[in-house]
Amino acid sequence: MAAVQLEVKPEAMVQVRRLMAGQTSGVAVRVYAQPGGGGCCGGGSAVQFGMAFAKPRRDDEVVAIDGFSVIVDPSSIPFVNGAVIDYVESIEESGFKITNPTLPEPDAAGLQGGCNSCGSNAENGGGCGCGD
Repeated sequence: MAAVQLEVKPEAMVQVRRLMAGQTSGVAVRVYAQPGGGGCCGGGSAVQFGMAFAKPRRDDEVVAIDGFSVIVDPSSIPFVNGAVIDYVESIEESGFKITNPTLPEPDAAGLQGGCNSCGSNAENGGGCGCGD
């Protein structure tokens, strides 16, 4: 299997290094993905990303990035491969932001989410079972 490809923007690198300064040795940045984020349907390809400090496990992919390591668990690799990690500060949002331009956009069911949102869209997970 080819190594996981990640892009870490300069501002994100600065913030990761700042946070890593307080960590014990052997700790890396874990990037993980949770697919199927749209309400009770979880339809589409909506993926939620997260980050945490952790020590690598035996089956993790470890990616060295300019002075620190990023670890990715096997189930997250398909979603994290090709991701871009940035750090943003604006009125709308503040913090690390992970996007993956290589993933398809979520379909209408995955975007809308919530109960009864996908009942008419059977090919995308119709019939949520939320009180119908």
